[in-house]
Amino acid sequence: MKARLVIDEAVGERRRIVLDEQGRPFRINVERWSEKGRRVLLDQVRWGRVKARIPGNRGWFVDLGVGPDGVVEPTKAARVVEGAMLAFRVKSEAWSDKGPVLSLADMSPSAMPPKEPLLHADPAEDALVSGVEIVETLTGAEARKIADAAIDDALAATVALTGGGDIGIDVTRAATVIDVDGADRKGGGDAERFALELNVLAAEAAARQVSLRGLGGLVFVDFVSMNEPASRRGVVQRFRDQLALYLGRSSDVLELTRFGVCEAAVARRVRPLRDAVSASAAERGALDVLRLLETAGEQDRAGRLKARVSGAAAEWLGADRIGWREALAGRIGPRWTIETADGAGGPPQVWSE
Repeated sequence: MKARLVIDEAVGERRRIVLDEQGRPFRINVERWSEKGRRVLLDQVRWGRVKARIPGNRGWFVDLGVGPDGVVEPTKAARVVEGAMLAFRVKSEAWSDKGPVLSLADMSPSAMPPKEPLLHADPAEDALVSGVEIVETLTGAEARKIADAAIDDALAATVALTGGGDIGIDVTRAATVIDVDGADRKGGGDAERFALELNVLAAEAAARQVSLRGLGGLVFVDFVSMNEPASRRGVVQRFRDQLALYLGRSSDVLELTRFGVCEAAVARRVRPLRDAVSASAAERGALDVLRLLETAGEQDRAGRLKARVSGAAAEWLGADRIGWREALAGRIGPRWTIETADGAGGPPQVWSE
């Protein structure tokens, strides 16, 4: 697939988005400066110390030196024993309260293990652009607008379909449920054709959203009922193909049940977007106001800027653990004042004096 890469390098946070040939976002990577070097990434090779068996003999916990303990699944490799220092490849990143999933890495027999867990090698390929051909890279003000819209798209509870109708997305601990609704969509008298056209659009949108949001595990799509076997098979195949296109890999997708539900098992590799953007309220408010200040400073090259944030965000900014003051001054000059809002504060505000 030919795609465009969008890079928004804001003070405090880097957002990268991949757009399909129609300009729709289908992959997002968000990295806060506060996280740099503090979490393991997909396809890294890291030395880790085997800590203990997982209850029920379901594998081992591994200390990787940063972030939560990794999990290596049951293996016949005799060298996975408690206390061993071994090289592991990250198969999937940590998410929610789950640690990263690991596999044993191929290492030369002459490789000497370090005394403490550490990074051995970064990924050979950027997972964000795996399987796509980047034909253009966008940065600057345009990239920021696209990134803002993509994040909103990826966090919305419902996604509108072309011509009417929508899909609703509900992520639970056990599974992701996607419901297809004809809503205000207009159709002729042929109910089967109406359902088929709606479901095909929904299958495409559902696949894109699974990729965009970094979802994994069990995914259930409740399509509008169809009677014709060919229609039912066609919708499932469309969902299967679009998942492979957007994810860059195949997934197990079953045929529709008699109730019109399609079940898919999607391998989880990267952390979900919701986890990536769910910093503490203090940090989230601080990062949002820094982005607003930077944007306002680029639009108004001479004016003094003022910002109002919650008390928690102001305290987070005051500590300046990520070096934002120097970075922001280097981009727009040291010409801002930040004040604390009364009470809970609400969303951050920025204006020019």
